[in-house]
Amino acid sequence: MNKDYFFTRKPKSCPVCKSTKIANILYGMPVYNEKFANDMDSGKIVIGGCCITDNDPKWQCVDCNIELFKKQN
Repeated sequence: MNKDYFFTRKPKSCPVCKSTKIANILYGMPVYNEKFANDMDSGKIVIGGCCITDNDPKWQCVDCNIELFKKQN
C-alpha cells in the first residue's frame, strides 16, 4: 500500500529513506540549457512530465524516488 506524504514546505530529508537529496519536480516543457542540465545532474530537479493536474507531487527523493506533496491550505 502506498502512502502519500504531505509537507507545508520542502522537507530537509526523505521520510522513507532519510536521504537529504530532495529535488523539486519540474512540470511542463522545460528549455534545455546548461543550467537545466547541471540542475538535473546534481539532483536539484527532476522531470515530472507535461500533463499537469491539481494533485501533482512537488518534490521527489533522488535516492528512493518517493514523491512528496505540498500540503494545500
